[in-house]
Order: sequence, then structure tokens, then C-alpha cells
Amino acid sequence: MIEWQGKRYWIIGAGSALGRALADQLSRVGAELVLTSAEPEAMTRLAEMLPGRATALEADVSDAEAMRAASETAGALDGVIYLPDALGGHGARNWDTTAIKKVIDRNLDGALNTVGAVLPGMVSADKGHLLLVAGLSAYRGLPGEIGYGTSMAAVMHLAEELYAELRNSGVQVQLACPGHVIEPEPVAEGDTPAALPPSVMTSEAAARELFEHMNDDVFQKSFPTMRGWLVRVSQLMPNWLYYRLFRSQL
Repeated sequence: MIEWQGKRYWIIGAGSALGRALADQLSRVGAELVLTSAEPEAMTRLAEMLPGRATALEADVSDAEAMRAASETAGALDGVIYLPDALGGHGARNWDTTAIKKVIDRNLDGALNTVGAVLPGMVSADKGHLLLVAGLSAYRGLPGEIGYGTSMAAVMHLAEELYAELRNSGVQVQLACPGHVIEPEPVAEGDTPAALPPSVMTSEAAARELFEHMNDDVFQKSFPTMRGWLVRVSQLMPNWLYYRLFRSQL
């Protein structure tokens, strides 16, 4: 278990439901946070709401120079978390190259620019923690996931390459692949929350999974657990079986 009190972490993509929930989780255990998203004003509000120390840092993840400058502004960090923030899958029957490239460029360029901004310093110091978040759609192609799934597969591959090279160093690289994460619906007192589909999690539940992952030394984690194992096992399936079983999104 990491001693979180006094640790400094930069969360990139903190404006998502999962990003906000993870920021709250880390803040409550004593970590100091730097928060970045596509909506700087929302990050300022989030920083003010968190129980611990937090600051908003404006940076465009699609701009490598801006990310390098932001990294210098952030100062000394114990870890960096990258959560891709461009959503939206597209299908083959309604092809939109511009929209697809926008999702891929935002998510993949964001990951590359984040790594480029923070990894050289970690490697030089031989310490640091880098968590890249992809998604269950990274494992195999799914209908209606062109763009998003493509970028998630690339982020997963990037994390695997970094881990392969740095796993015996002082730099810890981790990969997390959550399913679909949603904001929890308000529930009236005495009512029972509605059951969620197997691949859907509330942001609080997903943040707990991420936090547990960050506290161990395992490289990769997929959740929800059963659906995560299912998609990982699907990589071993022959194509005829996989495409027969997975006709729709997970």
C-alpha cells in the first residue's frame, strides 16, 4: 500500500466522471493534486471542492509544447495519470473520417504528448508512477467503436511498450482498462439503485478499482472484473467464434 499523504499527482483528463471521482478518492487519502482537462474553469471548481490540496493547470493535451510547459509548471510530481477524454465510437455504415480522426488524434496524441512531457524526467531520476487508462474496447474490435476503440488499442499498446522497457527500473508503468463509466443516478431515500449492465460502472466504483490498482505492483487491470476477464479471454478466441458472440458492444 502506498503512503499517499503528501504525494503529488497530476491527473490529465480530470474533467470526466472517472477523473473527478478519482481526484476525490486521491484527495481524501492525502495526495496533493494537479488537475487538467479540456475545461479549465471546471478544474478550478473541482480543485476548490476537493478536501485536500489541489490546483488547476491549463494545458492542451493535443499540443506537445503546451504539455511540456505545463509539466514544468506542475513541478515535482510523484505520479501522472492519463485519462483519454474524447468519446464517441463510429460505425462503418455512417463513416465520418473527420469525426473519427478527431477522437483518435485527441486520445492518442494526448497520451503521446503526456508521456513525452513527463517520462524523460522520470527516467532520468529513475522514479515515478505513470498510469495510462484505456478501455475494454482496446482488446478487440467491436461494432460501432471505430475511432474510440482504435485509440484505446493504441494507448494500450503504448503502455505495454513502456512497461516492457521500464519494468525493471524505478519507473512504475501501469495500464487500466475500465468498461463504460457513468455518473451515479440520484436515488431517493429508501429506494434501491437501478441495476447496471455488466460492462457499466458508476464513476465511484471505477475510481475505487483504479485506486486499488495504483496501490499494487501489477501492470494491467481490467474491470468490471467478470467482463474484463471475458474480453481478455476473447483475444484467444478464433475469429469465427468471436465475431459470432460479440455482435454488439460490450
